[in-house]
Amino acid sequence: MGYINIKILQFSIAFLCGILAAHFFEIPLKILIIPAGISIAFFLFFFFKAKSQLYQLPYFGICCFLVLFFFGSISYQLKFPENKPFYFSKFINSEEDLLKLKLTEELKPNFQKRFIAEAVQVIQGQDSMKSQPVFGKILIGLPLTSRLKVGQEIIVPANVSEINPPLNPHQFNYQEYMKFQGIFHQIQLSKDQILIDQKAKPSLLSKIRYSLLETLQNSGFKRDELAVIQALILGERTAISNELYQNYAAAGAIHILAVSGLHVGIVLLLINFILKPLQQSKILKFTLTLIGIWSFALLTGLSASVVRASFMFSFVALGLQINRKVNLLNTLFSAFYVLILINPFYVFQVGFQLSFAAVFSIALFQPKFSKLWHPKYKIVRFFYSIITVSICAQIGVLPLSLFYFHQFPGLFLLTNIVILPGLGILLISGILILVLGIFDLLPEVLVHFYSILVENLNHFIAWVASHERFIINDIHLSHFSVLLLFGIIISSFFLLQQKKKKQVLLTLVNIILFQISLFFDQYQHSSEEIFILNKSGSSIIAEKKADLLNLYGNAQKDSSWSYIDDFKIAEKISNIEFKELQNFYELKQKRIMVIDSTALFNFPEFNPDILLLSNSPKVNLNRVIEVLKPGIIIADASNYPSFIELWEQTCLNKKVPFYQTGKKGAFNY
Repeated sequence: MGYINIKILQFSIAFLCGILAAHFFEIPLKILIIPAGISIAFFLFFFFKAKSQLYQLPYFGICCFLVLFFFGSISYQLKFPENKPFYFSKFINSEEDLLKLKLTEELKPNFQKRFIAEAVQVIQGQDSMKSQPVFGKILIGLPLTSRLKVGQEIIVPANVSEINPPLNPHQFNYQEYMKFQGIFHQIQLSKDQILIDQKAKPSLLSKIRYSLLETLQNSGFKRDELAVIQALILGERTAISNELYQNYAAAGAIHILAVSGLHVGIVLLLINFILKPLQQSKILKFTLTLIGIWSFALLTGLSASVVRASFMFSFVALGLQINRKVNLLNTLFSAFYVLILINPFYVFQVGFQLSFAAVFSIALFQPKFSKLWHPKYKIVRFFYSIITVSICAQIGVLPLSLFYFHQFPGLFLLTNIVILPGLGILLISGILILVLGIFDLLPEVLVHFYSILVENLNHFIAWVASHERFIINDIHLSHFSVLLLFGIIISSFFLLQQKKKKQVLLTLVNIILFQISLFFDQYQHSSEEIFILNKSGSSIIAEKKADLLNLYGNAQKDSSWSYIDDFKIAEKISNIEFKELQNFYELKQKRIMVIDSTALFNFPEFNPDILLLSNSPKVNLNRVIEVLKPGIIIADASNYPSFIELWEQTCLNKKVPFYQTGKKGAFNY
């Protein structure tokens, strides 16, 4: 495995621990500054004292760890708006304020167009002469008919709001996802609220990207082929259909559509191959390699995943040029440390975790496979290396894949054996098509050939995805189970490395603890729970009994709600039954009454513990409370907001607990 620089490892761990502590314990910046200052003072004291002695003081290492730990915590907290002096939200004081934004990235549309924008100025009131330069990212929602493009600057009303948290248990937390992209606020705009700044011109990079996209769009490719080509070469994924995305995910080939470490790694290999004649001129070769890597990053739009991968492989390229026998793990630890130093939020981004897990796993396990068998023939060696690299990468990302995506593609090896050998050809050919297209020299035969390649790729992916029996779905792991699974992988590596009884014991202990965690997780989800869920325009009561889920609502309208799958996986549900919503229930020793649009409530003998108001019933709530004497009144997302406001005020006057799922999330007991 070679020599590992323990200092780099220690620096990385200390800084990482500081970031994790600040995240999980939510330590405020003001509290962190004092111990950070004390640790720096002790560090300097022991540093200068150690210089005058022949040996290093034992406390010096502890001080180093504490300094890096607190630096990690502080760097994490400095990413939040309240700790940024010129963050745009701090300067918005009234409804008349305007905000000048620069569109930097277009996201995949859903029911509206979505952009990420960078705040440029807050214009206070309608007086454009009084403005404040600001910064910060913001999520923008626009009508689907909007024709705005990346690079444009717009002036809009500054009616910003925080991104909403999930309102149902186990629902995707979009607020947290955007937080770790450095985005905390959003703004919804209509066409007539947008003023385009005609003086501002799109950046050269934006112009080049749009020109390249237009070149591809005018080249005669079919829809799905064009979507894959744009994703593969330009990192543009907005045109990928849900069906195509699901096929690639099921086939274990989703990494092909997201330009990241795999693509940059292939680019590095191609550049090294092309620059072989410059073997003696290491500085020139390294410079040209860096230019090649970062040119590809620019071409693909400098997305976060590409920047991370380019940074990591720049370190790898440096290691290759300094010393052919450099330890890849040292290079990876260096890249990891520098990246989390630049942006602590990277630690919590799924792409970052998957990239490093895959590459670390390859660095650890690939040498073992190489020693196991060294094929005589080059072609056999080539495919053997593809197989072993795929297995190593899959080992590393397995815990994270199961945790985030809840599935395991059983045919990932077949997919990689077929696709990876040709991925370099697809990348080179795609770049060639772009260059020829720009100069209007693109021959139709090349377009036809490339289109056939991508079409066959899509057909193969769809064929693999169609073999559903090889896809293991609906896997749910707790955080603790994920850590134990990583423990099994790491202890297995040391077992292969040392083959000692202690390593065997450690591996077995990890396996047993992992199994216990699975049983405990299953036991935790065996209880009975009742949920009144939050879904716009619907009323749904969920009754969970161990692995059975009864859903009371409108089966025709609500059975296709994608959230139900998330709930099913997280709660380990085996059977789901949809039943029409009734007016009376007794669930888990509590009486529930539903007053719907029929407004029937005159049942004085039925005093409900929970009164659910559904579909905006036109009732006199004062009278309802007098007749039914409910324990709590709940208004779900099927009601008009104006009705909910009126009911809330009535409950306040009557001193009856009121619960709104649209504000507080799903109600459960």
